[in-house]
This record gives sequence, C-alpha cells and structure tokens, in this order.
Amino acid sequence: MKPLKLLFVVPVIVSLSNCTSYKPKELDPNVTYDNVYLIMGQSNASGVSQYSYFESSDPELYQRYINGDSKVLMSYNTAAQVETNYVPIKFGFGHTSEFFGPEIGIAEKLIALEETSYIIKASEGGSCLMSQYVSQNGKKLKLYNKYVGFVKQQLKSLVSKGKNPRVKGVFWMQGESDSFLEYSNKYKQAEEHFYKYLRHDLNDYIYDHFNFVDAYIHTRGICWVNPEIINDCKQKFADENEHCYCIKTNGEDENAITLYLKSDSGEDNEDLAHYDSKSMLLLGKTAGEYLLK
Repeated sequence: MKPLKLLFVVPVIVSLSNCTSYKPKELDPNVTYDNVYLIMGQSNASGVSQYSYFESSDPELYQRYINGDSKVLMSYNTAAQVETNYVPIKFGFGHTSEFFGPEIGIAEKLIALEETSYIIKASEGGSCLMSQYVSQNGKKLKLYNKYVGFVKQQLKSLVSKGKNPRVKGVFWMQGESDSFLEYSNKYKQAEEHFYKYLRHDLNDYIYDHFNFVDAYIHTRGICWVNPEIINDCKQKFADENEHCYCIKTNGEDENAITLYLKSDSGEDNEDLAHYDSKSMLLLGKTAGEYLLK
C-alpha cells in the first residue's frame, strides 16, 4: 500500500496594513464638501525658499501672504515646524519660519475659487521614499506611518468641527535623496506602492477621483547622482496611471517649466539643492493647476 500523502493547508494571512483595495465614494449632491489638498515629500516640499525676495519684486503678493489669506486654511508638519490648527495661509510655513514652500503657489490657484480650501502639508527634508516611506518591495516604513498618520489626524479634526473633508489630491515633491541609492531604478515600483497605500488609507475622504501630482527633480548641476533615472521613473508612473501627473521642471520641451536653484539665481550661491523664490512660486502654481483638474 502506498503511503498516504498528507496535504498541509498553509493559511494565507493578509495584513490589513498591506491592503490596497479602494473605491472612491460617490458625491452626495445634498452635501457641501470641504476640499483638502495635500503636500508631501522632502525639503523642496517643505520649502527652503526665502519669501523676503518678494518684498521688493512683488509687493502685492508679499503683503497678501505676510498678513495671511483666510480663503485657504492650512496645517502642517515639516519636522522642524508643526501646526495642528488650521490657520490662514501665509509665508513662513516652510522648513523654518523664514521660508515658504509650494503652498503659496497652490493657494494662488485656490483663492480664485468660491469656497474655502484646506491644505495639509506633511514633509521632511532629506527624506527618502525607498528607505523611509515605502520600500521597493512594498513595505510601509516609519515616515509613511508618521506623515499619513498626521494627515488622517488633521482630516479627523475637520470632521470634529462639523466639516465634510474631501481630499482632492496630493502634490508629491520628492526623489532627490533616492537618486543616491544604488537601486534608484526601483523608484517607480516604490512610488506605485506609495500611491496605492495612500489611496487606500485615505479612502474615507476621497470622492469621485484623486489627483496624484508629481514633479521632476533638478538635473542641471552636480547635486544629485542619478536624477534622470528618478525622473524617468516618475514619468512612467504618471503615464501608466489615471489621474496621475508629472511636472517636467527642467525646460525639456514646450510642456515643461524651468526651475532654478538658489545657487543658479544668486539668492544663495552655496545652496545647490533648493529652488529659488520665483521657481518655488511657479512650482506651486503649476502643481495647483494639476490638483484642480
């Protein structure tokens, strides 16, 4: 008699934290929604551009955002600065209080709308997607949990105030740190995981669609190691996913904008990594156009 072959059924344990299913909720025509826009990434998302530049070059813009504009309310966590209340948007919500980030350009697009809008920024200078947010193999990492946790906390605070938050999209300005990695060509895979987790974890606040707006990192100069690889990954990701966009920032063609580093413009000859004030404003305005699609 042949020995019986025993079949062992190995249970498959599915971690809820790794679940990536999501479906946008339908808009209720009887509900007034409060539109929320996210900013995430590293230092050029936090903002290391001096707003003092506009005091003489654009006094109207300077006065508007020195005083604050209550048409756009913002909370933020840039590691060095944290504001959990929603306050009128103004200069100084960057990496430190002397700087600003893409939120000012985004606000320039939002203040033209009739309703009050909200921005939540959750970013950290020098942070790396594949070693701190989401690995190339799809594991959630420390900064992902920290900053998505902050975003969810801020959305819940709007609900507690009787608001109906609707997350319209995120501007993801990141990739410089990943350009140093030996496996920088895996950036697209990591970004796919990041996008899916973000869509799943914020699904309770997403209606209709969710815009994921990305941007190239700087390629001119010597600061980053493999910027072209990172940008190619970003472009392929945007091309392959609906409601995902990638801003070309190096003047490649007629559809691109051209951004300059502080070292390029003379604002700071030693800063080879961060955008000058005019470029940061343009980056934010361009991101705002895509977020509103």
